[in-house]
Amino acid sequence: MIDDRHHDKPATSRREPEGTATLSAWPEADGWVCNVLVRRGDRLLVLRRAPGGYLGDQWDVPGGKSEPGEEPAVAALRELTEETGLVGELGPEVAHWSNPDTKGGDFRYHIVTFEAFIPGDDADATDAGEAPEVPEITLTREHSDYLWATPDELAELPLAWHVGRVLGR
Repeated sequence: MIDDRHHDKPATSRREPEGTATLSAWPEADGWVCNVLVRRGDRLLVLRRAPGGYLGDQWDVPGGKSEPGEEPAVAALRELTEETGLVGELGPEVAHWSNPDTKGGDFRYHIVTFEAFIPGDDADATDAGEAPEVPEITLTREHSDYLWATPDELAELPLAWHVGRVLGR
């Protein structure tokens, strides 16, 4: 389920060419929101946004705004660590959209999503009959819960609009 109620969902957006999520490809004034998809087998790590805050009570993936001069890929991994305590390795860019600033600024926001992998997390060990160690998640005040969600569970969660878009919903 995609929650379309949030006021920050842009009225228009466009898909950007694959592989262009770099500072050199876009004007300096553009803002970046950099996210990661972390999977364990068929499960995706999602974080529940704290009630009352931005996207409150909606399920999101680890991510956030880049710092000035920070490459989107670096920001995505930094946000993963800040929001979950996990240290990841970057995988491929899976989605890159842009939209006008929803608060009326004269620039575009880029929302980019990468795959990320947790070194040593062998989720495929379950195929061999072993019980893989689940990575420990440490949440900040920004999130109230987390879930390694199956595709069926994801279909029932109130996902943040940008997560639903990346997952094709």
